[in-house]
Amino acid sequence: MQKHNHIIKNLFVGIVILITADKSFAQKEKQQLYEGNEFFHSGQNERAINSYREALKTRADFKKANFNLGDAIYKEALGLKNQKSTKPIMGMKPDSLAKIMFDEAAGQFDVVSQTVSDKDTVHKALHNLGNCRLMQKDYQSAVDAYKKSLKVDCKDEDTRYNLAYALKKLKEEEKKKDKNKDKQNQQKDKKQEQQPQMTKQEAERMLNALKNIEQKLQQGKKKKGEGQKVKTEKDW
Repeated sequence: MQKHNHIIKNLFVGIVILITADKSFAQKEKQQLYEGNEFFHSGQNERAINSYREALKTRADFKKANFNLGDAIYKEALGLKNQKSTKPIMGMKPDSLAKIMFDEAAGQFDVVSQTVSDKDTVHKALHNLGNCRLMQKDYQSAVDAYKKSLKVDCKDEDTRYNLAYALKKLKEEEKKKDKNKDKQNQQKDKKQEQQPQMTKQEAERMLNALKNIEQKLQQGKKKKGEGQKVKTEKDW
């Protein structure tokens, strides 16, 4: 009986330890998220990004950390894109680095939009995903994201405005491509027109010259005699 009670006691202690450890991890990830939010709102973007990454290391499926990390990276990328300096950062131009960061932010919002059930959060994540693609000048992807966002919340005027803007930029891009294509075709036609064209008289003269050459060759064969053996090269 004492042995049985001892086993139950150990099992109970083990459960308590697991619950305590689980709470400890939960408190840690929430603390890291809280710290990230504090850094984000105080303009310390890099520290915010690091805190959100640490929260995701503690708990990989912490969607709030995904969303906030996306926000922080987007804000940082926007600052790089808008700055006037062209001095390389980590061996890259600021604009090129910003595009990579927009892509990473888009990835965070995409994860949230596909895994969270709360409609308001999904709507916001898709809206932000559209913003990332817009900044990358990937207008078709931006249009797709905004349309999905509006399916979740059709009343959001900000998303409607952004969709209209993305559609406008997409049409401008398509027109530009068409103009470039027309310009290339015109240049091709111009080159062909500039090439010297043979007149009818020149063509007739060339044909007559070929006929004369052929007649002379035939006459030469007759003089040498038909059926004459010809020496040929032999293979090894």
